[in-house]
Amino acid sequence: MKPTWVIQTNMEGVDTKSMIAEVERQGMEVDRVEYDYAAPLSSLEKWLIAEGVVRDEDASDACVLCYGDVDFVKMIKRRASFIPGTWCNFENMKCSTYFAYLGRHLLNREYAMMPLGDLMRRWNNLTEYPPNTSLFIRPDSGAKPFTGYVVKPDKHHKIESLIKTIGPEVLVVVSPEKQIDAEWRFVICNKKVITGCRYLPDESVYFPQTSFRLAQEIAQNEWQPDICYTVDIAESGGEKYLLEINSFSCAGLYLCDMESIIRHASKAAIDEWREYFG
Repeated sequence: MKPTWVIQTNMEGVDTKSMIAEVERQGMEVDRVEYDYAAPLSSLEKWLIAEGVVRDEDASDACVLCYGDVDFVKMIKRRASFIPGTWCNFENMKCSTYFAYLGRHLLNREYAMMPLGDLMRRWNNLTEYPPNTSLFIRPDSGAKPFTGYVVKPDKHHKIESLIKTIGPEVLVVVSPEKQIDAEWRFVICNKKVITGCRYLPDESVYFPQTSFRLAQEIAQNEWQPDICYTVDIAESGGEKYLLEINSFSCAGLYLCDMESIIRHASKAAIDEWREYFG
């Protein structure tokens, strides 16, 4: 038994050709989907029906593993019942969830959480931090309604603009700006680090053992956010820290070893399918 991979081909800034080629090299079927953002449901139905991704009568019986951007993965989770379908547990990818279990490893451990509107109200009276501190702001949500960024003390009008875009009730994480010298991404599958690479300041297949060991420590923690997921490790002041965790199904993989990713993820998908259907 082998899973069918469903891969979105029009992800912004992500070239999925190497993933598709590796899936086919390992003898598995790939369904390529060009996701229509203007008509997401119709593009999904086209894939399900016209493309014939499911060869059996009951879609829920298919062992299917999907990869794409956040919008694509959200639609799959709402409309399809494949096993595993997606490894993208948005609840566990919230900072307010995984910080509770992995907080001791965090780079931004001096954080506060509050609604975006309350951050605007308290901007000039954030007693958690010294005056004139530049703050890093990111969403609590693992679906990332906006990309985290640094706000200088005199640039709080940027918060007003963000409120107009996504609303005042969105929960955000606020922490003092930290200098980051390098970042690595590791892929974890079944509590094991299977591959990794550097993506900042530039991309490289090499990573230091200190960053690998921290990723492996996170992988062996009793609490896990999903069967497969990604971990970002940052270097700051010569030390390694957990920057964030992300899903497997909609995370960029940079120069990570694609052969290892496809092999381990496919086995995990089959194991999960067999566990579910007996």
